[in-house]
Amino acid sequence: MNLDTAHKLTEVLAALAVIVSLVFVGLEVRNNTTAVQSSAAQSVHENLSTWYTSIQGDDALMEITTRGMQEYGSLNPTEKGQFIAVFMSFLSYTQNAFYKWQEGSLSPELWRSWEFVVMNFLSTRGGRAFWDERSYMFADAFQDYISEDLMNRKPHEMAKPWGAFKLGQTPD
Repeated sequence: MNLDTAHKLTEVLAALAVIVSLVFVGLEVRNNTTAVQSSAAQSVHENLSTWYTSIQGDDALMEITTRGMQEYGSLNPTEKGQFIAVFMSFLSYTQNAFYKWQEGSLSPELWRSWEFVVMNFLSTRGGRAFWDERSYMFADAFQDYISEDLMNRKPHEMAKPWGAFKLGQTPD
């Protein structure tokens, strides 16, 4: 084998090595993307689960939030503070999920289920009053999405905040 043939053979082997390396990198990127999406979904659902669990274990807080969704103005200052704390937490988690969805790390299907929960809350009289009073505390893009899109949609016909009452009805 002469030097020229050896050089060409080396070039071919180097090109094959680059191709194999690129395939490997592509597979690793795809696996990493899947892991990031899985982690984002887990985080979003864990936040929502923790939020629900913290409220369901406190009868007084459940009563305050149910009443506040119906008539925000009926809450006394202490109750209003509790209501605000509960739903600021909820909407902070929602804003986080919104940005994960926007960046593509949360699937549209999972975001859609989160939207229904947000709509159940914000479609109540108290939820709208709360949003009108507190929306300025959130990022502009999130505010716009909630105010200009989500709050203008018709809630699902089965929507029942806390499962306690249909939208537009007084809780039992």
